Amino acid sequence: MSEFAGLRYLCGSLVAVLLASVLLTRGRRSKRRHLAGPPPKFLVGNLKDLPTGGHEWDQYAKMSELYGSDVLYMTALGTGLLVINSFEAAHDLLDKRGSVYSDRPRLVMIKELMKWDWNLILMSYGKDFTTYRRVVQQEFQPSTVSQLYHPIMATEVAALLDRLLTSPEDLIQHFRLMAGAIIMMVTYGHKVDSVDDKYVALAEAVREYSAQRPGTELVDVFPILKYLPSWFPGAGFQKYAAIGKELSIQMRSAPFKMVKDRLASGTASPSLASRLLHQSVDTGGIDQDKFAQNTCAVVYSAGADTTLAAMINFILAMTLYPEVQERAHRELDDVVGRDRLPNFSDKGRLPYVSNVVKETLRWKAVAPLGVPHATVSDDIYRDGYVPKGTTVIANISAMLHDPSVYSDPGTFNPDRFFSTEEKPDGEPDPARAAFGFGRRICPGRYFAEDSLWLAIASLLHVFAITNPDGRGGNGVTGIRWSSGLVSLPSPFPHKLAPRFSKAAELVSAADRT
Repeated sequence: MSEFAGLRYLCGSLVAVLLASVLLTRGRRSKRRHLAGPPPKFLVGNLKDLPTGGHEWDQYAKMSELYGSDVLYMTALGTGLLVINSFEAAHDLLDKRGSVYSDRPRLVMIKELMKWDWNLILMSYGKDFTTYRRVVQQEFQPSTVSQLYHPIMATEVAALLDRLLTSPEDLIQHFRLMAGAIIMMVTYGHKVDSVDDKYVALAEAVREYSAQRPGTELVDVFPILKYLPSWFPGAGFQKYAAIGKELSIQMRSAPFKMVKDRLASGTASPSLASRLLHQSVDTGGIDQDKFAQNTCAVVYSAGADTTLAAMINFILAMTLYPEVQERAHRELDDVVGRDRLPNFSDKGRLPYVSNVVKETLRWKAVAPLGVPHATVSDDIYRDGYVPKGTTVIANISAMLHDPSVYSDPGTFNPDRFFSTEEKPDGEPDPARAAFGFGRRICPGRYFAEDSLWLAIASLLHVFAITNPDGRGGNGVTGIRWSSGLVSLPSPFPHKLAPRFSKAAELVSAADRT
């Protein structure tokens, strides 16, 4: 028997069972009207219609235009897929009908085999989800972010500026270090000074390992395969899952143990972990240590990549739209001057800079398709049937590039958020989509927005960001964005240089405080 013969035989049997199931249910379901979408093929459904090859969000948007609907329904091997391409439909379903649309898909590989079911982002909707979410939301509400986390952000942004002055060519590494350093100090009270820090390295190892196997595994289509032993021909996914499970354990336990050891020795710095261990928290019956460990790991694992992606997109935008940068420079010089760095007290007086941050989130969504939702029961929307267990994708990129909502959506234009006669409130804040929807909206969105604001305001204040080839323009020809939950652009030419003589002196002084 060849290496994969056993798995082929088993999959063939599963397909036969699936075929029988389809034949039994086809008559009943064929009478139900579904929403617009490509016609399904017998047995495989719309498997061949699903986007491949990258930029899937754009392909879904084009499919939406083709079928004349902002909501698409497809099936693949018996599982329903609903793709939402507009604010209106997202509000109707994910916000207003949260009791139906707030679950997550089963995700056998990552949740059941790799044991990432502790992660709030992936957790099924239920009591544990609401308990974890309530605590995370309390810890990252605006008043807490302002009081406890703004000083940490200021320290790490100053360190970022100093590193960029020394080695601007390592920009992405410095961005990743800054994002990781903020998260580690907030979550565990641990000061990160270099990319060699073992906890930053652990988070990076988890990120890189997860990126090795993009897309749906066969075991997600046929969950019964999870019972195959790792030695079974073709069951190599079990070995992959075992390594992923071990990384998950390390991510939760290693930094948490560090905090407990420091608490025991009296050397711990204030942090989310220390508060959860010392304060009385309603854990809904979950063991307090386990609850604290899982909550911290959620923050540790979720925060850095989205910040990194947004900051890289910002740098790209500045190389393409020098006129935007020049106007931001003028505002910063008028309000902040050149004798200090910007801080959060300046935010209300820097409306254009704040709009640059908003436009960064809108222009290129860091999570173009978000994290999939799932339905917990059958539903009817616009007379179309949506079955229980349907996977629901919010095409955030399509919403943020909807020409009926945003004028000339492909252009980076911070002015769009200012009031006009036509639009007294300006165009919509992209945060309404960028951070998710309904009961699944990101509980750390205020933290993310503030850290991004300070980083971008400081970068604009200190540096001139240019294309070393000397070309600006409004196109992004040749640049591709990666698939996956968080989308990063392919490499592009860029150059950072201090924009005034005292810039380095200001940064050095700030980094020492």
